[in-house]
Formats: sequence, structure tokens, C-alpha cells
Amino acid sequence: MKQIRIIILALPLLALPALAAGEEVSLDRCREMALENNRRIAIARQADEQAAYTVKATKANFFPKFSAGAYGLYASSANDMKLALGDIRLFDPSTLEGIVPPALEPWLDRLSLLRLPELSLKLDLNNSYLAGVSIEQPVYMGGKIHSAYRMARIGDELAALNVCLTEEEVIVETDRAYWTYVQTLELRKSAGAYKAVVEEFLRTVSNAVEAGMKSRNDLMKVQVQLNRAELQLQRADNGVQLSRMNLCQMVGLPLDSDIVPSESFGDETAPAAAGTDITARPEYTMLCKQVELKRQEQRFIQSDFLPSVGVRGGYNYTYGMKINGRPLFDNGGFSAIIAVSIPLFHWGEGMNKVRAAKAETAMAELQRDEMAEKMELEAQQALNAVNEYILEVRLTESALSQAEENMQTSGNFYEAGMEPISDYLEAQAIWQNASAEYIAARAKLAISRSEYMKAAGLL
Repeated sequence: MKQIRIIILALPLLALPALAAGEEVSLDRCREMALENNRRIAIARQADEQAAYTVKATKANFFPKFSAGAYGLYASSANDMKLALGDIRLFDPSTLEGIVPPALEPWLDRLSLLRLPELSLKLDLNNSYLAGVSIEQPVYMGGKIHSAYRMARIGDELAALNVCLTEEEVIVETDRAYWTYVQTLELRKSAGAYKAVVEEFLRTVSNAVEAGMKSRNDLMKVQVQLNRAELQLQRADNGVQLSRMNLCQMVGLPLDSDIVPSESFGDETAPAAAGTDITARPEYTMLCKQVELKRQEQRFIQSDFLPSVGVRGGYNYTYGMKINGRPLFDNGGFSAIIAVSIPLFHWGEGMNKVRAAKAETAMAELQRDEMAEKMELEAQQALNAVNEYILEVRLTESALSQAEENMQTSGNFYEAGMEPISDYLEAQAIWQNASAEYIAARAKLAISRSEYMKAAGLL
């Protein structure tokens, strides 16, 4: 049994060759790589950049808009036409009856008409064009432009907060992947130590069987236990491989990268940091910004039913439409327009839309208050979880110490013939389970600390 005790005491040294083979990474380094390479963060940052451009585009609505335009016409043929001007009556012949000599009266009707010849016209639209520049400036739009700009600013702030939220989520997920990897490595060490204990016991029983001191039935029971230990070690190896690949995926490394954690579980009995400030959480600030956004949407809707004033000025030059070779238009000029729109009566459309927007604002405020209470509850639950895992670590550590002592005592009793081999094998299994539970409790505590820091607004 002294050899078995030496194996147990050497448990922390079993995995040293494996650790030396890979590149060591700390938790902080994994966080940095995750923040640099995570695709979700990259998407959130692109959304933030998009929102910043939207703010600049909306701000442009405050300034005048300058435009220039030109139109040209090409026509392959001209239009020839004749314009009949008709006759023009110069006077009424009946007014001269009895005044002029009777000999001239038959000629009065002919003399009163002026016959005009047909007018030949050639209309040519080819090479006609219109060019000009204009400027437009909204003077008063009912507050629509200001509301749209404020909404764009709030959207930019929301996008920046979403980046912070995504980074916090990635940090917690990275911590979970890191400590899970540490857990699987510890479980593999525990499984290796358990297998070594069973193998040593198998050699002891084999020697006793050869000496005729033990039955082959005892040897077969130990062999079955060794098979189980080998299976547990294989499962532990698979867990190490999967957890390593998961950590590599989180930090943006190739899945086959050979990395090992440089940190182990810290002071498990230290209490969680006191204090909770949910207002420091990005989620709470985002909810407050959502309320502000709804208020601006309310003003934006209201502006549709307020007067609007705009001005437009420009200079245009027109050339073309030749008649008999001479252009009809060949000049330029300035123009100015003032547009005023005053909504008068829309059967309550504006009032009802504004009321609906106010209801949405009230809903956003209620949702913010409800989520704030849930965040307080979440922070308290996270703190309770940390304290529970602290207690679990202490209890499992004590159970592991007792299981180790029980295994040694059971082994001594078995050698003295005071206990069947099944009890000693069960004591070994209990020790291995206690070791696994202790490792799992330490991993859960490390992960719960990160989750509490996020829930309490301290991350």
C-alpha cells in the first residue's frame, strides 16, 4: 500500500510532460485573442461603423443641397409647315353705305378685307438643350430633421453599447472554455492516477495469486476494475481534445493548435466581490437608449403634421427650338421658390399616430423597469451560485480527503484479510469519483465568478 500512497501523492506531477509540449496561454491572453478574432465582435463593430456613417448622412440634411443638371435633344429631321393666316377685316362695309358714291359700294366688301399670304415655317428641335444649377434648403420641417438626427445618434450609441455587450459575452464564454479545458486536464490527471492505482493493485494481487495467497477470482475483479479505469482515461482524453478545440475556436486559432493553459484554479474559498451596479451593464444602458429612441420617434411622427417651409433657387439657361433657322430660346435666368405646407385636417390621423407613439414609449419604459428588476435578480442569483460553489468546493475537498483515507484504510484491511476485495475496489472507485467531483466543483466556481462579474456590472 505504500506504493499506492506514493502514486496518490504524486498526482499533480503526472501531466508535466504534456504541458511542456504545448504552448502555454494565460486566461488574459485568451481573452485578448478572443476579442481580436471573434466573428460576433467583428459583426458588432461593423454595425457600429455603419451607424456612425448613418449619423453623418443624417447630419447632411441640415445643410443646403446643390444640384446641377443638363438636358439635350437630338432630332434627325425638321418639321416643315405652312401657317394660313386668313383674312383680316379692316372695317365693316355696312357702316359706309350712303356715304361713298354708289359706284364704289360693290367694292366695299372686297376693300374691307386684307388677304394675308400663307406663312412657311421650319421648326427644328435638333441641338436644343437646357442646363442649370439649383440649391435647396429646408427652413422649418416641424422638427423632422432634428428628430432624425437625434435618432441616428442614439442608434450609433446603441451600436457601440452592443459592441461592449458582445465583448462581455465573449469574455464569459472564453472563461468558460478556458476553465473547462483546465477541468478536463485535471480529470485526465485524476483518471491517470486512478488507473495507476488499479494497475499497481493488479500487480500486487497477481503476485499474491501466484504465491497462492489470493484466489483468481480476486484477480479477475481487479482486471474488470482496470478495464473501467482505462475507459475513463480514454473518455478523459477525448474530453481534453474537445475542450482544447473549443478554446481554439473561441480565441481564433486553428482547431489543431497545441495549447495548454498556464493557469490553474485559484483561491476557491475567497468570497465574491461585493457590490452590484446594474446601471453599469450595457444591457441596462441600451434599454434607456431605447426609451430615448421611442421619444424621438414620437417627435418624428408629430413633425409630419406640423407646417413645413423650404426654399429653392436656381439659374437655368435654355437654347434651341429653331424656327426658320433662328433659335426661339437663347437666354438664361434666375428663379426662386418658397414652398409652404400647412396640414389642416386629416380626420385625427396625426393625433392618433402621436398617441400610438406615446404608448410605445410607455411600453419601452415599462420594459426597461422590468428588465432592471430581472437584472437585479440575475446578479443575486449569480452571487448565490458563487457562494454555493465555494461551499461545494470545501465539501468536495473534505470528501476527497476522506475518500483517500478510506481507500488506504480499506487497502490495509484487505491485506490483513479483514475485508473483501470488493470493498477495497469500491473504495478506489469512491476516491476517483470524489476527485472528479472536486475538480468539477472548482471549475464551476471559476466559471461562476466570471458570470457574476458580468451580471453585477463589474466585468
